[in-house]
Amino acid sequence: MRELRPHQIKAIDMLKRSIIAGHKRPMIQASTGFGKTILAAHIVNGAQAKGNRVVFTVPAVSLIDQTVRSFYDNGIREVGVIQADHPMTNPSRPVQVASVQTLQRRDLPETDMVLVDEAHRAHRIIFEWMAKKPNLLFCGLSATPWTKGLGKYYDDLIIASTTQELIDTGYLSDFRVFAPSKPDLTGVRTTAGDYNEADLSEVMDEPGLTADIVSSWIKLGENRPTLCFAVDRKHAKSIKKDFTDAGVPVAYVDAFTSDYEREDIRKSFAAGHTKVVVNVGVLTTGVDWDVRCIILARPTKSNALYTQIIGRGLRTADGKPDCLILDHSVALPLR
Repeated sequence: MRELRPHQIKAIDMLKRSIIAGHKRPMIQASTGFGKTILAAHIVNGAQAKGNRVVFTVPAVSLIDQTVRSFYDNGIREVGVIQADHPMTNPSRPVQVASVQTLQRRDLPETDMVLVDEAHRAHRIIFEWMAKKPNLLFCGLSATPWTKGLGKYYDDLIIASTTQELIDTGYLSDFRVFAPSKPDLTGVRTTAGDYNEADLSEVMDEPGLTADIVSSWIKLGENRPTLCFAVDRKHAKSIKKDFTDAGVPVAYVDAFTSDYEREDIRKSFAAGHTKVVVNVGVLTTGVDWDVRCIILARPTKSNALYTQIIGRGLRTADGKPDCLILDHSVALPLR
């Protein structure tokens, strides 16, 4: 099992103290690059050493195999999967990696501890499970545990390290921000606390703005491997077309992109054949690619979403001096 870094050791120590103090629903705030999956593996290993069973829930099917591989890499082999008819289905194994979507359709498994990945997504099935099993230990994991109402369900917030502290200690990359353009969002309505997507798409999909995204990247992006975050599919495809027309190798990912296509894109991106990947809301979590530039083409009022997006570029890598952020939105402060 990989050794823990100081901030991860601190998180586990704080978790132990929280549980000893009687908390049944602690939440660990672990920013992007914190090493959340490694942290989870050590928590699982500690539970197993005491003979306890653990369920690790993930918010997307695409994260099932990634989590299993990470557990295997850290010596946790007795793993079953709760997700449709997955080939690793085996309810007798002490560690279960479960899709929340599948949990909604099945009897809840018997376990001694539940680790909830991306707990800020506030899935109803998790809260129903908490209500049915008030003495069962639930531990939330999230970089942005700021969803309204989470405090009704989680009873202790554990902050082992901030983003700035991880940058200062070299565990996260520093960054530089450029704001090449500022869209006029006058008249864009607010829905559920964020910009109305239809209104926002109409404003952001204006040809002059999409062309400026490409020209700014060519001028400022230093040909770095880049993730671009768009408003919706129409907007993303407009940006992709402009990159293609400019001769920049570009790929596109959305919720309908198959796992096979996404893996091919990841490999092409890692090899440097694809320079820019334009996506619609699917690369905000669970992505450990070597990203050295972020294009924010999707204005948001959500500090959580903004932090998740920027966090995609803050992982360190060999030869990476910093992350460039090309912000084509009304930016929210990161720090």
